[in-house]
Amino acid sequence: MNRAVYALASGGLAALARLDAVAQNVANVNTVGYKASRPVFRLRGLDAPADGLVEPPALRAAAQVITAETVRDFSQGPIHATGNALDVAISGDGFFAVATPRGERYTRQGTFQLDGEGNLVTEHGERVQDDGGRDIRLPAGEIAIGDDGQITVDGAPIAKLKLVTFGAEPPLVPEGAALFAPAGGATPEPADAQTRVEQGAIEAANVDAVAGMIELVEVARGFEQYTHAMSRLDEVAQRSITDVGRV
Repeated sequence: MNRAVYALASGGLAALARLDAVAQNVANVNTVGYKASRPVFRLRGLDAPADGLVEPPALRAAAQVITAETVRDFSQGPIHATGNALDVAISGDGFFAVATPRGERYTRQGTFQLDGEGNLVTEHGERVQDDGGRDIRLPAGEIAIGDDGQITVDGAPIAKLKLVTFGAEPPLVPEGAALFAPAGGATPEPADAQTRVEQGAIEAANVDAVAGMIELVEVARGFEQYTHAMSRLDEVAQRSITDVGRV
């Protein structure tokens, strides 16, 4: 089969994977604490082994584009003031720890609230954990949260937010609802002093809406070009078969 078919098909699939990632990012531009996903690609020659060896120069024109992995961009998103005492934004490489039926999970989404029992929970109902791994229950009163995560009510210390870090490139996988789970047996470490929190603020998604829309249009057009090229290649193949038959 014409190697151009493999090259175009793999390129089209890569463009489709990128289109899905960009569309997901744009759809979550207003999701607090959202971290953008970025597909990573590599090239493999048609006759090269699948173990990732460099393809011979003669095969580079017919190389296949392969989706190697999808990574998360954990860069800091912009912080916006809300004035809500239970909104908390993280500045730095830290995460809040929350309890779920699947175990402890981690999030940058600090839009907290109180449930009917006075427990500090996320907007999806997961209980926020203190630095001892316990649920945080707050009495009625004026809530203040220091930049180190210390929570006081009417001036009395109640609990301290559990802030953890996984380093500059966290080995975390998304589970939905802005939650992340550790991958490969990764364990969290207490966040360092450079990780601070800001009460009455939220961290917006690290996705630029305008740039995302421009990228979405660009990638969509690129995918259309791949499909058009496939159609043209099919026409050439059909014409060749017809002409050879006449000879």
